[in-house]
Amino acid sequence: MKTPLALAISAAALAVSTTTLAEDPKQGGTVNTIIQPEPPGLVLGMIQNAPTRTVAGNIYEGLLRYTTDLEPMPQLAESCEVSDDGSTYTFHLRENVTWHDGEPFNAEDVVFSADVFHRELNPSARAVLQHVESIEATDDHTVVFTLKQPFGPFLISFEAGTFTMVPEHLYAGTDFRNNEHNDHPIGTGPFQVLQLGARHGD
Repeated sequence: MKTPLALAISAAALAVSTTTLAEDPKQGGTVNTIIQPEPPGLVLGMIQNAPTRTVAGNIYEGLLRYTTDLEPMPQLAESCEVSDDGSTYTFHLRENVTWHDGEPFNAEDVVFSADVFHRELNPSARAVLQHVESIEATDDHTVVFTLKQPFGPFLISFEAGTFTMVPEHLYAGTDFRNNEHNDHPIGTGPFQVLQLGARHGD
C-alpha cells in the first residue's frame, strides 16, 4: 500500500507556536505535515494543481501577491511602474534576497523564469506571455516587460502559481522536467523542504 508523501518543512519565517495561539510568534522551527491527496511534485510552474500549490506556494514566491480584491502587493518586487500607454512594466526587485541554497536572487532569475522556464512549461504563463514582446534585466534589481500592445490584466498575473520564480543557476541549460532539483526544490519563500518521505511499494 502506498503511503502519502511526508514533508518535513523548515520554517524560515515566523511560525506560530503549536502550544497556544496566545504566545508570541517565534522564528524558526519545523513543520511536519501530510498533504492529501499527495502532490505529484513541488515545482510550481511545472505543476499547478491544488495540492502542489498548497505546499509549494510557501516554498516559492512570485514578483507580487494580491489582496482579496486583487490589488497588487509587493513580494519579490518592491514596486512596479507602468508606462502611460500601458505597454511597459518596470519591476524593482527587493535587494538582499537569496535562494534557499544561499545564492542571490536577481533580475536574470526573473528573465529566465518568465522568458524561458514558463514559456516552455506553464500554459497559464504562456497565455499571458503571448502579449509580451520582450523581457529585459536592465540591472541586477530591475526588470522591464514590454508588451506588444496594452493588456489590462497583465499586472494581476505575477503571483507564485502563474509566475513562479525559479533559480536560473540550477535550471538553465538542463532538462527542466528531469532536473535533480525537482525533488529538492529551491525557492526564496518562507518555507524550505528538508526532506521528502520515501514511497513504499505496494
